[in-house]
Amino acid sequence: MIPKVYILDDDLTYAKLLAANLGKAGRFRNEVFDNHQALFDRRSEEPPDAVITDLVMPGFSGIEVTRRLRASDPHLPIFVLTAHGDMETAIEALKAGANEYLTKPVNMDELTTLLQRALDERPLREEVASIQKVRQEEFSVRAILGQHPRIEEARAFVRRVAEIPRPTVLLLGESGTGKNLVARAIHYSSPHSTGRFVEINCSALPSQLLEAELFGYQKGAFTDARESKRGLIEVADGGTLFLDEIGDLSRELQAKLLNFLESRRFRRLGGTDEIEVSQRIITATNRDIEASVRRSEFRADLYYRVSVATHELPPLREIKDDLPLLADHFREVFNREFRKQVSRISPEALKTLQDWDWPGNVRELRNVIERAMIFADDTQLTPTDLPELGSIEIEVEPAEIEAGDTFRIPTGLTLAEAEKEYIRQTLEACGGSVQRAAELLGISRKNLWEKRKKYGLLD
Repeated sequence: MIPKVYILDDDLTYAKLLAANLGKAGRFRNEVFDNHQALFDRRSEEPPDAVITDLVMPGFSGIEVTRRLRASDPHLPIFVLTAHGDMETAIEALKAGANEYLTKPVNMDELTTLLQRALDERPLREEVASIQKVRQEEFSVRAILGQHPRIEEARAFVRRVAEIPRPTVLLLGESGTGKNLVARAIHYSSPHSTGRFVEINCSALPSQLLEAELFGYQKGAFTDARESKRGLIEVADGGTLFLDEIGDLSRELQAKLLNFLESRRFRRLGGTDEIEVSQRIITATNRDIEASVRRSEFRADLYYRVSVATHELPPLREIKDDLPLLADHFREVFNREFRKQVSRISPEALKTLQDWDWPGNVRELRNVIERAMIFADDTQLTPTDLPELGSIEIEVEPAEIEAGDTFRIPTGLTLAEAEKEYIRQTLEACGGSVQRAAELLGISRKNLWEKRKKYGLLD
């Protein structure tokens, strides 16, 4: 269908001339108006696909027309024309919501191109806005479920920090307590929620790869850098950067992150130009970060910088009164996802859930309900539908290892072989807990990962 364009100008002769020129190629259907009220009355009958308005008109300026149109249709292409252009009015028009600000006499080729581009982009803008709205609802403060006072404290924390432009936030809590959800709730509840939410797990990559992911790199910075690449810090400009498991950063990366946080400027790897960005920084860790500072594993100055606003999320075992609500929420989620009609969780099944300590917290509960819903054949979940609790492998802290425990290393080994054996025995003594082994060895998890890879101990 040919798009409909409304043209508003108190000089009706000019408006008709503009409409005639736009209509030559048959790409637009045009209607002209010499006053704003006529345009608004017609708009209620047949909404336009785009509007071109003069800036200076008696009674109602083009900027006021733009504001009113934009309030009712956030994605309507609006072009403001003026015979006397200056920077101040151009900025005012753009702030009011105009797509473009053009000076008379208008270059028709330029206007046609810009108008067509705006019309072509509108469906994409509407789709992005729709996704944004869904995400704002999905990750709103209301998405933090629970009635326990500590959950209400978490919601209050989100509301408070979301109002403040860009404080640095540190979220604490065991794995599975919902730090990611809270980080997203802060982002999507804030005024800059239209920016991107960019997340990276600092324990998922070796130090050098993580540095490249965060800061980006210039072409030729290292052997495989065939093209320049923006880092996640740059990608998150205007939005939120979420650094999960920040306690696992290497000391070298801690120093670089601190320098960035102090100045909000950085250089890509291999680059010389400083890039300045503005974004909210949210960090999270499941480690005792203060203990890491005392052991000199985590820089004290970086800790003070990231902990401007800190909140600790409770483990599920401490808020078990909320477990029925959370379990029922996941039942509804998977009812929709699996197209089932499981109406409730039986009292017996709930008691089974209540009796478990949930070392994996809410994430573990979600997994248990998901598995139960997959195999449920009745209209309610019963204990027989639940998987064996504890059958899902979860890394938990092992018992403390006594300082006097002995590690036996054969004589005649090279230094590298001795280190490999020491790491192997430490991991074995810690029951396979990488985090605990790293703490005992006095190195970061990433450093331990690199050594395990080097010595073939990853299996």
